[in-house]
Amino acid sequence: MVSIRDIRNPYSVLIEDVVKLHLAALTEKELKDVVEHFRDQIQSNRVISYIKDIYSLVTVLEARNVLNSQNVDALLDIAKLVNRPLAAQRIQDYKKHREFVMHPPLPKIAPPPRPPSSCNETSHQISKEKLIDKVFAEIAKLLGRDVSSFARALPFDLSESELQSLRSQSRGNLEEATLKVLKLFRERNPNIDHIQSIMQALNIIKRSEIRRKIELILTANAKFS
Repeated sequence: MVSIRDIRNPYSVLIEDVVKLHLAALTEKELKDVVEHFRDQIQSNRVISYIKDIYSLVTVLEARNVLNSQNVDALLDIAKLVNRPLAAQRIQDYKKHREFVMHPPLPKIAPPPRPPSSCNETSHQISKEKLIDKVFAEIAKLLGRDVSSFARALPFDLSESELQSLRSQSRGNLEEATLKVLKLFRERNPNIDHIQSIMQALNIIKRSEIRRKIELILTANAKFS
């Protein structure tokens, strides 16, 4: 069964992680310093008087459009002001992921077509497709319960209802669910560097051990190509 957290958007999950986990225990002085930092943006002593904790401050900043899903610099400022490095890192990860989604790497320009007599290009394409299949299979085998967070980290348009449906279809088989997610990712994004994209997604969900295994596969393939 997919948890409530799994079907929320990345910005909501970020706010939950940072506010409830990393910034929940601000001291009175820390909160006062942070509120003072945003005094010019809030522009209302009456509103400031209502801010009693980090939750109400975040609500006010969102209402003033100082903080939103497209711009989380205000949240990063708070983390730095109160010296919460884990919160700052979580926010930086969100910003990197959003930048990657909004501005994915441009597809590599294909070389000029060769004469029909040459089959090298076709052979290379087949080899590349097989390599992607191998990488996807390895990820599916190792990813386990991180399939939902991995799916959200991939740079493609996958709704939470679709993700829930894919997991339901797999009936608890996490390897099968991961393969379904990767298959859909590949179909909807035929012209991007799939391996580069999944490596970035693995970084975002902090599964560096899987990334290292994929790098070994890529290194071995390069030696024999």
